[in-house]
Amino acid sequence: MRLIVTGASGFIGHNVLLRAPRDWDIVAVYHRTPGLEAFVQTHGLGHVRPVGCDLLNPAEVGGLAVAVGGRADAVLHLAANGDPAASAARPRWDLELNTVALLTLLEHCPADRVVYMSSGAVYDGHVGPVSPATPVTPRLPYAISKLASEYYVRHFSEQRHAIGSYANVRFFGAYGPYEPLRKITTRWMRAVMAGAREFDVRGNGENLIDFMYVDDAVDGLLALIAAAGFSGTVDFASGAPVSVNDILGTMARTLGVDVTLRHQGHTEEYIQFRSVDTTLRDRFGVVPRVSFEEGFRRLQEFLACDATAKGASTGSSKA
Repeated sequence: MRLIVTGASGFIGHNVLLRAPRDWDIVAVYHRTPGLEAFVQTHGLGHVRPVGCDLLNPAEVGGLAVAVGGRADAVLHLAANGDPAASAARPRWDLELNTVALLTLLEHCPADRVVYMSSGAVYDGHVGPVSPATPVTPRLPYAISKLASEYYVRHFSEQRHAIGSYANVRFFGAYGPYEPLRKITTRWMRAVMAGAREFDVRGNGENLIDFMYVDDAVDGLLALIAAAGFSGTVDFASGAPVSVNDILGTMARTLGVDVTLRHQGHTEEYIQFRSVDTTLRDRFGVVPRVSFEEGFRRLQEFLACDATAKGASTGSSKA
């Protein structure tokens, strides 16, 4: 398998590189985020070649085909704006990162298969059960650009025949090692571990999050990369959404502490929908298996080990 992974320096990208089969030849694409070469070396990922590339630059994107040795067997497109809420104030920036970059890739880097990481945010505005058959009219710029990108992937497969098959994955989220510090789980976990017991929450905290431990997420993506005979749009969710309030409550119980929440203002993403799409389970046997409690324990262990390693590397005795 000759695979190109865009956004490889991000949260999901790091974990894909760690869990992908070692007999795959992977070109790991990054842009401005440093450290991917060191990550690959540290983890002994000899089958992974980090390649710097601006996905908005056609000439650089064309060079990815050279790096992979011709037409790639598959592309996993993870590169995107990582902060959906910011798209409300910066819609053009969001459109370039989410849609124009993808178009440049589709036009200048041929592949037999494309797995595109879309988002459950395309259901923006809905309440209750949703699936890929649900009509969508998102209002958040991030969701709009993700939906537009889905249509472009389908166009390049069905109309231009530039790619052989595709999977548009409406992903509902993940948590775990290497996620950005701003993410709710790592941000709150670090704070609880440091002794914090009071937290501010935007809005009323009943905003639903349907995420899974990152190992489950990556295993599902790897299954879709290998499923060359499938083209279509699927939801990828745990199927058991929880509120923001419940997330912190579960985290506190897992760590054996008491916490207090203060609710303020509002949130740009107020999610009250849940996916009922079972395609990944029924067709590919993809079922998230790590519970929130177990996932939080694993994240805590990772953060504790990471802090210890950083302390040792700087000569500090602090965890």
